[in-house]
Amino acid sequence: MEANDTPSPTALLAAAARAAHALVDEPPLLLEDPAAHALCTTGDTSPLDFQLAQPGVPVLAAARVSACARARHADDVLVARRAQQVVVLGTGLDTTTHRRPAPGRRFWLVDLPDVLTWRARLLARASLPEAGVPVPADLGGAGWFDALVDAGLDPHVPVVAVWLGVGMYLEPDACRALLAALAALPAGSTLVLDHVLPADERDAAGAAYAAAVAAFAGRHGEPWRTAASAATVRDWLTDAGWAVTDERDEADAVPPGFWDAQPHLRPMRLVRLVTATRTAPA
Repeated sequence: MEANDTPSPTALLAAAARAAHALVDEPPLLLEDPAAHALCTTGDTSPLDFQLAQPGVPVLAAARVSACARARHADDVLVARRAQQVVVLGTGLDTTTHRRPAPGRRFWLVDLPDVLTWRARLLARASLPEAGVPVPADLGGAGWFDALVDAGLDPHVPVVAVWLGVGMYLEPDACRALLAALAALPAGSTLVLDHVLPADERDAAGAAYAAAVAAFAGRHGEPWRTAASAATVRDWLTDAGWAVTDERDEADAVPPGFWDAQPHLRPMRLVRLVTATRTAPA
């Protein structure tokens, strides 16, 4: 399973990073993701092989931090909110459905049609069920929210929407349009998102990782298009009727003692994690 044979190489890299964390890093772990491991071992080769062979390479270690910190953050929000309706925007190879099932909880998984087809193929090869409702749609265009409702989402019941590892691939106007579309959700809904900071707000480690990942993503047709300051993202959310309830650097979304225990992982300043609540009437 080569990265250049997939419709979303970055989704494959993120899954490999989540899968590798429990195998090469030390407790306290951010999460364990056996479903991601299964997805990454359905072919002869995968980015997981590099993670396991060279866990100390800075770009690979940074990938584990980023992928696992944001997944852990989303998991924590789902546990706290006890959400019954969960929408994963830009699903790729996200495994939230496998990590956080709950009685009565339903998931809707939104992504491009070819990505969802690829996802389904890998799940089948790994003998994993698809625990969510696939919703083929382009988040950079119009109509995807209506497609969610057509797929069974109840727009009158609060939702937790998870939008992680995706915003940097959309134009700023598309990000704002997505937030405006989510304004149709009812009061009490929660949005979990991340965003890449502008170049002048990154530290050296964050800048190095951003350069490596952006170069890889650009070569494979997934260039980074948006980097926004915390103030800018707060303004976008406020304009769309969301109240920010939590925001932190990705490096701060770890358990006590985490960094001291890690031989390979180091904090970096590149990504912010944001949680917001829908307060205005839809």
